[in-house]
Amino acid sequence: MTVSVLVIVEGTSPEISRCVNVEETMRLGELAQIVDAALGFTGAATHLFVGQEGSQREVYAESPGPGEHHEDELTVAEMRPMTYVYDPAANWNIHVEVLGPSHLEGPTPMLVDAAGPDVIEACSGPELMTTFRDQARLLAAGIEPDVETITLMFSYLPVMPPERMLDRLTQADPVAVATRIGNVAEEMFFDEVAAAGEENDGPGLAQHFDDFINSRPDLLEIIDMDPHPERNPAMINAVTEFFNDVLGGGGEVADLLDIVAGVLSLFVDGTPYADGALPAEDAQRIEEMLGGVAPAATVVDMLVAGGLLKKRGGTVSTTKAADAAVNMHPDALVRIEGNLRRAFEWLMGADRWRSIVEWLVGGQPIDPAVHEWLPWLEAFAIMREAEPNKVRVTDEGTFLLHLHLSHYHTR
Repeated sequence: MTVSVLVIVEGTSPEISRCVNVEETMRLGELAQIVDAALGFTGAATHLFVGQEGSQREVYAESPGPGEHHEDELTVAEMRPMTYVYDPAANWNIHVEVLGPSHLEGPTPMLVDAAGPDVIEACSGPELMTTFRDQARLLAAGIEPDVETITLMFSYLPVMPPERMLDRLTQADPVAVATRIGNVAEEMFFDEVAAAGEENDGPGLAQHFDDFINSRPDLLEIIDMDPHPERNPAMINAVTEFFNDVLGGGGEVADLLDIVAGVLSLFVDGTPYADGALPAEDAQRIEEMLGGVAPAATVVDMLVAGGLLKKRGGTVSTTKAADAAVNMHPDALVRIEGNLRRAFEWLMGADRWRSIVEWLVGGQPIDPAVHEWLPWLEAFAIMREAEPNKVRVTDEGTFLLHLHLSHYHTR
């Protein structure tokens, strides 16, 4: 479903706001990139989201500290009105809220409205931008401005006629804003794929992928016309087909998703979870599905850490992020790969999971501790026994691990 998100920079005059239609499954980490592009931030500074749950202040960050959440635990659909803080050392505080579902058809993210100018990031907040605009208006009117302020303004902005400077501080070009949003959306997908190809230990994977794309006029058209190609079903199917063909196919494409979806489906309507204990029947089903690799409560806590399940009021239920897997969406693995990465990082430790990923698909030396975790990899069908005493990475496991490798090598 498409939803409309309103973004307002607090304390601006004139008001700086943007309205953008996005997919409800977009995670906060992705939304941050769209907000930055819409407002004109470079994205070089750190950021975080701050929300309120009753009397409890909740922080969602890219690198969460104690008591904070990872920004990808929450999707736009689950988001209440929040404050997006760009560069916490400055004063860029942005109100972000979902206005509701949109009935407009078309690719997303899509710019709906752009009011006010692009930000001048170096001003460290809207107050100095407002001061600059007041002085630019005096200059444009032929009134002597404050020399010290004007001198500072020219150090922040290119030298231009007073009328052009006033225009720069008053309104943005909607075409330029929409183009930035489209460029970021494209990079979210294609940079990730390119990085995964470069790190593969098979020769020339990146070049094979380029050749594959260039051989498909329909895919080239999607890249040119669709600002959000990673959500395009034809592109998703084609990329999945490419990896299955190049990395090897064995008829196991749905195994991993079948297992994840099977576990998550038990919690769609909410399941009691008091003192770390599930109903006996549900616990037994989970342990059977995962071959008894661990107590069911450990699996639940793992999926909660990954943002696919949530605990509230003595029950465990699925999050919006889990919907893609439960409903077996065509690009479900792409949509939940970050959730699964965080789940395995919680289980094994981030450094251990990264070392396993880099060993299996990155050509790095074997992690000596991998044997301890092989039962988990087999339980989730990331690895399978190929012959007695030998295992191999499955097709879907390979695809997932390449997505994780891409994340680690592009941070």
